[in-house]
Amino acid sequence: MLLPSLLFSLLGAFAVWLFVRRNPATEPRFTVAVLAILLLLPFLHFLPKFTVLLTASPAPPTDSHSQLLPALWFTGFLFFALRGLLDILSLARWNRRSRPAGDLPVFEQTLAELKISRRVELRIHPDLNSPVVSGLRSPRIHLPESATTWSADTLKMALLHELGHVQRGDLWMAGLARLVCIFHWFNPAVWWLRRSFHSQCEFACDAHLVKQGTDPRIYAHALCDVARSAAAPPLSLAMAGHVPLRERILFLSRGGQRGSLALCAAIALTASSAIAMSLIRFAPENEGSSTSFPDRETELRFTADPFPAD
Repeated sequence: MLLPSLLFSLLGAFAVWLFVRRNPATEPRFTVAVLAILLLLPFLHFLPKFTVLLTASPAPPTDSHSQLLPALWFTGFLFFALRGLLDILSLARWNRRSRPAGDLPVFEQTLAELKISRRVELRIHPDLNSPVVSGLRSPRIHLPESATTWSADTLKMALLHELGHVQRGDLWMAGLARLVCIFHWFNPAVWWLRRSFHSQCEFACDAHLVKQGTDPRIYAHALCDVARSAAAPPLSLAMAGHVPLRERILFLSRGGQRGSLALCAAIALTASSAIAMSLIRFAPENEGSSTSFPDRETELRFTADPFPAD
């Protein structure tokens, strides 16, 4: 499954790069779809295969190589899985340093405006310079200490952005992207897709809020006020840090329009090609001919003269 996975990741990364280059707000769900298919490709190994005979017999792999590669992959898998577990523990410690933000009427208004019925906790964190959202089952929005001095419009725009991530399910998709990187840690295209996904999330969230009726000019001013680059904790999404602020302001000045859905067709094409490759088993030509050897030997025995001449 290594060759189909590498081929599909390269084709998927090229398709994402091509469409993101034209419009940075290309729907990040398509990028996550590429990563999800990469996660499912190994399970296709258990499906029936179509054998294709090769004219030239390839050299059989040595036993040392066949044992070294799985051991190398498993070592990398354990390393990145352990790193992911440490990030979960680090996020839990980071959350414990925050405190409840208290009752803010603008927060309740923003929840009602976006029609979010699930419980979202609003907290103040002393180590932040910019808003951050974290938590899969229990989302939390963390604001910096300076949020108490923000204007009502600035605070509302910041809350709209972080709640937009919650409404779109970006944290769940980010977790899936992290999981794929653990299994495909050796593939640089997968890591690039994950970084591209984080950038697309910010642009797509901006476009989502503009589509909901947010004034792009007020939203751009709020970004300039609060979107300061800061080190966000692992397994979270920050309002600043993944995309340069200048690019987001230029994007909002053009109206914040989404990209074309033609990326879905490109990804479907690359997915079908990868799945087709995973269902094909290449075998040397002498392997197919060896299967008929017992039949030829039996035929010769039955047709042989039982009383050969001296």
